[in-house]
Formats: sequence, C-alpha cells, structure tokens
Amino acid sequence: MNIPLFDAHCDTIYRIKETGQNLRKNKLHIDLERGGRFSPYAQVFAVFTRPWPEKIDIHNMDYSHDWGAQVLIPMGAELLDLLLAEFDTNSAILAHCLSAQDAKTAAEQGKIAAFIAIEGAELIGCDIDMLHEAFDKGVRLINLCWNYDNALCGAANSGSRKGLTEQGRAYVEQMQSMGIAVDLSHASEETFWDVAAIAKRPIIAGHSNSKAVCNNVRNLSDEQILEIIRLKGAVGLNLCPDFLTAGGAAKFDDILRHIEHFLELGAERALCLGGDLDGIDHLPLGFNGIESYAELFEDLLKRNYPEMLLRDIFYNNFLNVLERVL
Repeated sequence: MNIPLFDAHCDTIYRIKETGQNLRKNKLHIDLERGGRFSPYAQVFAVFTRPWPEKIDIHNMDYSHDWGAQVLIPMGAELLDLLLAEFDTNSAILAHCLSAQDAKTAAEQGKIAAFIAIEGAELIGCDIDMLHEAFDKGVRLINLCWNYDNALCGAANSGSRKGLTEQGRAYVEQMQSMGIAVDLSHASEETFWDVAAIAKRPIIAGHSNSKAVCNNVRNLSDEQILEIIRLKGAVGLNLCPDFLTAGGAAKFDDILRHIEHFLELGAERALCLGGDLDGIDHLPLGFNGIESYAELFEDLLKRNYPEMLLRDIFYNNFLNVLERVL
C-alpha cells in the first residue's frame, strides 16, 4: 500500500548544521531516503536555531537592532542558505515548492515536495523588508515567535500573556496579503485570538496538540481548535511526548487520544501531521523517525479508521489548506 505523508513541521536543517550530516541520508529523525518511501511525500522544513544565551535578556528585545541583528539574523540566513543548498543538491528527487500546485506537480513527477518555514520571525528581524527577502528566497510559512516574546507578539512559554503588537498586526496583514502562512504554534493564546480576529486567510498551528488531552501551555484549547476549523485552517499533531501526555513517556495510544479528541471536535478536514521531528529530543515509544509514520498509519487502519480519513489526515488536509493560503 502506498502511504502518503505531508508533515507540517521539522527542524532537520538545524540538526544538519549541528552534526555535519546531510539531508539525503543521515542518522536524524528525517532524511530524504526514508521520507521518499511515502508516496506522495511533502515536508515543511523549518529554519530554526537555538540555544539562547542565558545572560542575554531576550524578552521584548528589538531584534532588528540588538542581539537579533548580531547573532540571530545571520544564523537564520546561514541556515536558510544551507537548506537551499541541500535542496539544490537533491534536485533530482526533491522540488522546492512555492504553492500547493507545485506540490501536486512534484507528486506527479515522483519527487518530494519541500516547503520552507521560518520558526520565529526574530530570525528575519520581525521586519517587513526582510519578510519580502525571505519570500523571494522561497519561504512560505512563518511561526510568529518561538518560546520567547518578540517585537510581534507574545509566546506561549513566556508567561507574559502578551498578544499581537501593532507591529505584529501589520506583519500578519502583510504575510496574508503576500500568501505566507501564519503559523501560531508557539504563540500565546492572546496572540492566537488577536490573529484570528484579523485573519483574511486560514491560519495554522503546524505542530500543536490538544490541551484538553494534555494540559501543556504549548497545546491548543478546544476553543482555539474550533476557531481553526471555522477558519478552514490546519493543526498539526506534534509527537513531542511532553505535548502528548503528562507522564512524559508517550505511546501510540497517547497519539490516538489526541487524534480522537480532534475528530470529536469536527477536525476531519483540519487535522494533519506536524511531528516536530529533529526539534524534539525524545519520540513516543515505538517511534524511531519519519519511517514510523507508516506504522502509525497501519495501526490506525487496524483500529478501523477509514482509509480515506487517514489519507486526509496524513496528506490531503494540509495540502488543501496551503491551496487556500499560499
């Protein structure tokens, strides 16, 4: 059986840079050889970097003039160039996609469809001119923030309860007018609702789970999930054990609990996969890397989930949302 896969978030390029490995074949969570076993296969590769120096106060910084200009922005640019170079090296089997139609064309050609995201707008200075530069280089999705507040908005992990700033409002409006997906994973709940109030295109939370199932600050409330459904957006199931279960050692059954809750809320056309692979240190028990998505698909089939529903969750839903956004 051909199993499709569209994963909405991975941090593999950061690990490639960190370990000196390559995208074609490596010992990380994702490589193109393993991903290429799915048919079709599409992947959002996030440009992301860490850690954050403990001695620097990164809360409410002006990233365009402080530490961001000195460190974060150059690091983001270096990682984006590295990712583009990996795309070029593997162009025989991979297509850098700028639209949903590009992904469909890649699938028809038997190629991997690759999209680029920025995880944390501070990596491009929270600056609209740099937003245009990123767009010109092929970036099509942006997380407004990572784990800390920035000039655009508050972060879920910061505890500040800060929402969208005026600068952030202009930034979101510009993103949506350009056709860049606004990803609200990592954003505070206040930021989420501020964005939802002005959204003219669907919004996504590319790697976030259900707070009702696992009460983690990075997860989404039922009200947020329902709003994403209302706006015809997407939410990607995150494989981080801390976001799956309070116990910290997650199993396939914990993934299933989140899937069932999303479906109970009516997310048949909104739920997708956003594993956060290579961005998390541990995986659920029995999950080794991208190849284990096939086992999850087969496991869900055995539990009498309709095959068409699984194909929607594993591939079609996110592709359809990008068709409405990009």
